[in-house]
Amino acid sequence: MFAVLVVALVVPVMLAARMVGAERTGFGAALIAVILQMVLSAIVRSVASDQLIVVLVALVVGSGVYSFTLGTTLLKGFLVSIIATVIAVVAIVLLASSFAVIAGAA
Repeated sequence: MFAVLVVALVVPVMLAARMVGAERTGFGAALIAVILQMVLSAIVRSVASDQLIVVLVALVVGSGVYSFTLGTTLLKGFLVSIIATVIAVVAIVLLASSFAVIAGAA
């Protein structure tokens, strides 16, 4: 189950990095980027209490993490963040809908 979670988090980042033309688009670089982004987001959540501030700071910090780790600009790091989120949400919706179809057929 842990491996599925890692793949579900890392593959969208890899795909998004390739879409924006990042220097490092492999599994290792994407895994490190995801881990750093999650750690920094947790730190921001523990420090700030206002949800809007948490989202804004996590967005800027996450863009910086992606740009540094994947070897791209800050703007492309922001795009990686947005594209990876969209890919992950679409994958989750498709997976959930397939479970709903399977449950409905039984």
